[in-house]
Amino acid sequence: MRVFVLGLLGVAAFAGCTPAAPPVKSLALVAGEITATAPAGYCVDPGSSNPDEGFAVMAPCATLGSTDAAPDILGVATVQIGPPASGAVADNQEALIGLLDSDAGARLLSAAGAADQITVIGTKAEDNTVTVHFSDDGAPPITGLGAEEWRAFTDINGRLVTVAVRGLASAPLGEGTGSWLLGLVVNGLLGTGETTDLETSES
Repeated sequence: MRVFVLGLLGVAAFAGCTPAAPPVKSLALVAGEITATAPAGYCVDPGSSNPDEGFAVMAPCATLGSTDAAPDILGVATVQIGPPASGAVADNQEALIGLLDSDAGARLLSAAGAADQITVIGTKAEDNTVTVHFSDDGAPPITGLGAEEWRAFTDINGRLVTVAVRGLASAPLGEGTGSWLLGLVVNGLLGTGETTDLETSES
């Protein structure tokens, strides 16, 4: 557990400040239009999130100063809400998968915009959601996180919503656990409260 806590110290550094508020189970984003609700054992970190910009960071509550027990699956999730009318997934799932499997898509997945740093492991389209599982050889978005990422794109209230999940470099998520955690975060945004199997398929 200590290794995990040290790895998550990058969450505060990523936000550029020390969290000024205690963790919460849910956080209203973009003026309350969409609410990010964390899975069991996870909390939203208000100090690393920016509700007005539609950005939220989720991590195990135990690593954010809460007395909650640590969940069995340890990772970090980020949520980014796009501007109004930015939704682009509904009825375009196959086109989006085609993009993600291309060099242009790899550049979009890479924080550095470097296609050669991205290896797409699998993609999947399901209802109003497209998921991609990939490995990124570049620097992780938060210090201490692993190279593999599970990312989902979906439309909520006409906005494009992007959810990303990574495990620790010292304790990577497996394909099943990574996609499972991603599904929990997506369902928390949709308000379903259910676990959906969002496992990716081999490309």
